[in-house]
Amino acid sequence: MIKEMRMKTTRLHDNKTTSLLDVDYNKVQKQKAKSQSIIRTIFILLVSNFLTLGLAAQSSLMNMNDCMAYAVEHSTSVGKKINALDDAKQDYNSSVASLFPSLSASVSGATNFGRSIDPETNSYTNVSTFSNSYGISGSMPLFAGLQGVNTVRAAKVARERGKHELQISRDEIAMQTMQAYIDVLYYIGTVKIAQQQLESSRQMLKGAKKLYEIGRKSAADVAEVESQEANYDYLLTEQQNNLALAEIRLREIMNFPQDQELNIDENIDIEFVTMLTPMEDVVNHALNNNDKIISSKLNTEYAKILYKRMKGNYFPSLYLYGGYNTSYFVNMENQAAYDAFLNQLRNNVGSYIQVGLSIPIFSGLSIKTSTHKARNAWRNAELDEIAVRNAVESEVTTSYQQMKGFAKQYLLGQKKVEAAQLAYDGIAAKFEKGLVTAIDLQTASTTLLQAKSDCLRSKLQYIIEYKMVEYYNGIELIRVKTRQ
Repeated sequence: MIKEMRMKTTRLHDNKTTSLLDVDYNKVQKQKAKSQSIIRTIFILLVSNFLTLGLAAQSSLMNMNDCMAYAVEHSTSVGKKINALDDAKQDYNSSVASLFPSLSASVSGATNFGRSIDPETNSYTNVSTFSNSYGISGSMPLFAGLQGVNTVRAAKVARERGKHELQISRDEIAMQTMQAYIDVLYYIGTVKIAQQQLESSRQMLKGAKKLYEIGRKSAADVAEVESQEANYDYLLTEQQNNLALAEIRLREIMNFPQDQELNIDENIDIEFVTMLTPMEDVVNHALNNNDKIISSKLNTEYAKILYKRMKGNYFPSLYLYGGYNTSYFVNMENQAAYDAFLNQLRNNVGSYIQVGLSIPIFSGLSIKTSTHKARNAWRNAELDEIAVRNAVESEVTTSYQQMKGFAKQYLLGQKKVEAAQLAYDGIAAKFEKGLVTAIDLQTASTTLLQAKSDCLRSKLQYIIEYKMVEYYNGIELIRVKTRQ
């Protein structure tokens, strides 16, 4: 019996041990699954953040159009032109309002102590009194030599001129940004060219040292290659410094913080195609539609209107005046002796209408002098308009011709680079065989470097001139822009 009980106890103990082992194993499996789930989640988050940062870095690249739009939006000079345009709008509103009658109201009150005049009896009295009056008056110009009308016309022209001056300011900032952007691209390209030439020179130096060890090159040749390698190292440093200065200049024009990194898109798409619009058509379009031309015309018209307004000072001025008033008076010691407040206001009502004519006879020649100066200002505005037309015509023809010239230079420059590269490769191979000197190698390397630099410059200059020709032909510098 005791033996059976011990056997049962042993079985129960074994069953309990097995159950505990199962529980521990399940816990381990669950924790392992949980850990794997956490690791997968962290991995997904890291990959997601990496992709997000990559896309953000890619999307933060600013192309030339983005830089121009940013510069225009944050330009202080453009902001001043916006304020000037708002001032012109306010001047126009004010000039229109000046044609309407002016109206004013007045209220006064007084207390007299001692000797005063009683308005009821019109005699002197020595008692304390209180009086007040109310009035409203107005005036309106009937004729003033059309000065008011010409003031409105001049303000309207000034407002319209302000719109074009604002656009001119925007275009100038965009042009400056475009040039600065192209300068950055140019120095990025020259840095890459210098790096390539430096790396090639270092490889050539290694080869020259090996040839020197086996006696196929002299120490002078090795020294010449070392000098060439040092020159390219210096050139790379110089171009890197030029790139840093160009980036500073671009940030300055854009009003971009200097302590923040400006990532620009180095890829600029442009087709080297012949401008289909003839130069004469581009010139005619610019002379009829360019904001500088329109602004100069409006400036001439503005000066002409001001001259007419000054001539209006020779004519008589006719004004109409009118008014309405009433008053109240009371003896502080005997208030019952006077009518009530409302009765006095009603009984003391008075009004008037007046017409005034002012005839200028002599004003110390001020009118004549001012009119003469206004006429000279008009003539100067006409001369400025002619100068602006000539300048714009010269700008268009110059940009058109340079566009054609840089396009040809770029196409020829590509062939020049290919030829210079072949020549350099051939001389480098001969140099390794000891057939040419290090000076020949340096000459070929310098020719290749200059060819690459000239080709890059002609390409970027073509882009500028092409966009300028498009601008003069009516295509805005910034593709998406809200004009005010």
